[in-house]
Amino acid sequence: MRTRLAFLALLSIAAAAHGRVISYAPYSDRVAVPAVQNRINRHFVLFEQTSTNSQPGPLVPMPPYAVYPPGQVVLYDSKAEEEPRIIFPQDGSSAAVNIAAVREDQGRPAAILIQTSANFQANNPTLLPIWLLSVDGGATWRKVPLPSQTISMGTGSDTGGPFARGRYSSVRIGTREVPFVVAVDNGVVAITGTGSVTQLIPPLPPPVGPPSPFNSTVTLAGSDREGKRFLVQTNSGIVSVDLNGVQNKVMAAPSLGGFVEGWITPGGAAYIEQTSASGNVVLWYAKDGAVNPVAASWDGAPNAQPPINSSWVFFAVPTADYSGAWIMKRGGSRPSSLYLHTPSAGLVPQWQDVTAPEVEALHSATSGTKVLIQVHRPRQTIDQLLFKDPALAVWHVGDLAPRSYDELFLSETTAKGFVHLDVDAVEGGDPFVFDSGAAQAFFPPGPILSPAPPGGGGSDVVQEWGVVRASLAQKLMLPGVGRTPGAFGSNWSTDVTLYNPSSSAINVALSFLPNNLSADTAYTLPLVALALQAYEIRRVPDILSTLFQLDDVTGALYVSPPIGSAINVTSRTYNKSGSGTYGFTMNGIDVFTAAGPRFPLTFSGAFQGSNFRTNVFLADVSGHGADVNATAAGSNGNFADAPVAFAGSQQMQVNGVAPLFGLSLSDTGALTLQPNRGSMIASVFVVDNRTNDPTFFPPDIPASVMRTIPAIGHLDGANGSKFRSDLYLFNNSSQAKTLNLQAKLWDVPENPTTLPLTLLPHEARVIRDVLLNAFGKTGIARLRFTIQGSTNDTSVRVTSRTYTIDPSGGTYGFLMPPLNSFQSGGAGDTLEILGASLDPGFRTNLGLVDLTAWPGPGPARARVDIIDDAGHALDSFEVSIPSAGGMQIDNLFHARGLPDSGKPVLLRISTIEGMIGAYAAIVDNVTNDPAYVAANLAAKQ
Repeated sequence: MRTRLAFLALLSIAAAAHGRVISYAPYSDRVAVPAVQNRINRHFVLFEQTSTNSQPGPLVPMPPYAVYPPGQVVLYDSKAEEEPRIIFPQDGSSAAVNIAAVREDQGRPAAILIQTSANFQANNPTLLPIWLLSVDGGATWRKVPLPSQTISMGTGSDTGGPFARGRYSSVRIGTREVPFVVAVDNGVVAITGTGSVTQLIPPLPPPVGPPSPFNSTVTLAGSDREGKRFLVQTNSGIVSVDLNGVQNKVMAAPSLGGFVEGWITPGGAAYIEQTSASGNVVLWYAKDGAVNPVAASWDGAPNAQPPINSSWVFFAVPTADYSGAWIMKRGGSRPSSLYLHTPSAGLVPQWQDVTAPEVEALHSATSGTKVLIQVHRPRQTIDQLLFKDPALAVWHVGDLAPRSYDELFLSETTAKGFVHLDVDAVEGGDPFVFDSGAAQAFFPPGPILSPAPPGGGGSDVVQEWGVVRASLAQKLMLPGVGRTPGAFGSNWSTDVTLYNPSSSAINVALSFLPNNLSADTAYTLPLVALALQAYEIRRVPDILSTLFQLDDVTGALYVSPPIGSAINVTSRTYNKSGSGTYGFTMNGIDVFTAAGPRFPLTFSGAFQGSNFRTNVFLADVSGHGADVNATAAGSNGNFADAPVAFAGSQQMQVNGVAPLFGLSLSDTGALTLQPNRGSMIASVFVVDNRTNDPTFFPPDIPASVMRTIPAIGHLDGANGSKFRSDLYLFNNSSQAKTLNLQAKLWDVPENPTTLPLTLLPHEARVIRDVLLNAFGKTGIARLRFTIQGSTNDTSVRVTSRTYTIDPSGGTYGFLMPPLNSFQSGGAGDTLEILGASLDPGFRTNLGLVDLTAWPGPGPARARVDIIDDAGHALDSFEVSIPSAGGMQIDNLFHARGLPDSGKPVLLRISTIEGMIGAYAAIVDNVTNDPAYVAANLAAKQ
């Protein structure tokens, strides 16, 4: 499809800097370890474990020689213009790989080095560690004659600099002709592009003590910017060595102890960061035989160490040209302080932040004018787990400390870090790649990294760990937007609510792309500018008619705020009838949550049997075309496939998809969508044929940790409504899985009732009226679930639909999915719900659930603020929530005495005590049709 953007001059309105919660998409549902590679490379390499039943966890040595569980080496394109390729083993099987490294030059295939215990070409039957080299991007491999010694892939603490997994690595990146240098067999060797090996430092006597594959007399400690000279630590000191084997003494051994990492300047000097066994750190500058301390983890003179303080944090990374050092010093109740050291100017403070952000990494831009500051944010999650996540800000040299950070709410380990990053381009929206980290052993310790603001988000994230793709620029999509007649006499339209959470006015760009355009259609994409004042909430009714003057069309609405700002968006798509309205709501979906070829999406509630039809929305946001393999699974685990292909930049809605899989109208089941190429956003809409009421299903979140559906019910409600909940379960693996389902009534001080449930391989199951039929209870309960015997299994998905039954047997219902970590908050966290209004035709029910495992001595507590369309507080109050239970404030606005006005409002829930999840249900007073509105986590300042 040839899509042309219409030109529209937009009034420039400056936006103040505010942090936001960044949505993201994992590249794979497998645990992945990045190769040693320059972060600015276009292509990057991951070693992905074959099993999908693991989350990041301890590294387990496997006999006889492998460090990681078996997996595959995969080459990715950060621009997403090329599809990922499994480059080893090339037959699609799996093998153990201990280390991988990549050298890439612009316009040339990547050179890749791996160490593996695979039986390569049937010439390694004893599975010894062998080295393989590819100089054509993994198309072909040759064996490199190196010793069979297991080598480590860098440390778990990434403090920044140009290389992913480069810190303490036994493999360093060289030149185009000599792409790799390796410390092996107590010596250092260079590997050429032809696979030949040159000894740079001959083997030295082995160290004293028991032999260990990770114990070597000689270690690599850094290089120069061009990869021509390398720092090597030996028992007698540190030397530099070039690719001809010429050595120069840098630093004598008496000055050292512990672990070292550094770099060589263009003038031949060296910066050396020394981490002692006690954890204290000193940065040394060595030139022409003179060695001087530059700075240290303590305050005061760097050559006069005071008593050790374990809370001190100190690290250094090279400047863009390697001539100086960016230095971070924090911890020990001190401000966080950034310094720049150069040989000419010495140590110069850049800024000091008295709020003491936990800065854990620094990344210098190639231009030398910017530094990306990466900080650490600890958050509490369900069952008292500590969810550690990074937050990011681009700092311009000469400015004050960053005022706000964009929060990448990702479950990190100590091994986290950027895989692909161009600091010069990232501020303008260039995508970056970040690894949440798989924990490692055997490596030296690194530093100890230990009112609601704007830019909430994250409800669209379906996996909270892994190697992920994201952007500092926000671009939201609302699929299922329409103004059109539908089946069974329905007539659909869409209202959109937008919220500017910042203190500055912004211009938001809105565009609409219709579904099912043919590949050769020339279509001018309409673009509309919408000015939002500071803190404004605006509801646009029937948006396709109001803003775009369109009719008889369905598609997706794209919403883009200016770079450096963020908004929240919610839509409601509904059918008007003589007896009221019925429809569904959804939060905006960030296009950077799109799934790729190694990340399948599942919908466990896709097929609901008799009297329901299923529509599927697909959008390729890669811009170069996509095809998707769709698979249905039923109660007996049988599969049926239906490939789908569409052209670049196109999106489609396929209505009534069940016949594509050979399913009968009475079949229930799950749907899996797996892109073969392209990047895809997918949604499922299930419609009750008797009432035309639709339910929107986003992709499922896996039960890899304890998950909670905040409310399942069997009760009678207002205006004659009768609410029931159906539960949908899907085992997306070839092994039987047993779930523990745990129900506890909201308002009863009881212990939870646990029900074990076994799912057969690939079984999709539905439990009708689950609270009554599975647990024998009535009322409202929260439902917790996890896979029995494991907290790391990602194979099972669960979701639910709650509905009311009308006299004809038809249903009006809404999605009630398990909460992800963006939809719950501990003390100090804030959740925001957008989409409610003071419209007298609707009632808004606010649900609040305490997510702690077992009833405790006291209730959870939260503050609820109701914010009007100009950002002012209409009402504020505190509530107590039963411990391990929940509450619903029915008809919230009338209960609080707020007058009807039809204007939109924002619900803000701030946790005081406990771990609280929140949602809203907006109910049409005439039809009793409820619409679920998810909460978004608000960013921290």
